[in-house]
Amino acid sequence: MKKIAIPVCLLLVSCSSARYLETNLYFGQSKPDGGMVTEKEWNSFKETYISKVFKQGSSVSSVQGNWYDTAARKLITEPTYMVSCYYKKSPAISKQIDSLCSWYKTLFKQQSVLRVDKKVKAHF
Repeated sequence: MKKIAIPVCLLLVSCSSARYLETNLYFGQSKPDGGMVTEKEWNSFKETYISKVFKQGSSVSSVQGNWYDTAARKLITEPTYMVSCYYKKSPAISKQIDSLCSWYKTLFKQQSVLRVDKKVKAHF
């Protein structure tokens, strides 16, 4: 099995260990009409929304996503962008991340955006 390293940009730089939250967001690229979110649409979303929420930076990786479509009753596989970031815990940033997910669902008619939060201890 080949190991793949995924680079992650860190939002806050520190010289000692500290506690952060790591958030990974999964943005599916399939549209309900059978089309796909284009590269131009994705780049516009990144510039307009993602860069405003994660002002200190984030990492974007292309992955293959799988999810169960309850309406169609089948497993869907689709190209997906995973956005990763690290930040100090803050109710304000959490609300901004939720808004980011809502905007994506509205703009591209998505059922959901997966959000995974983990507590981490990081040393930079």
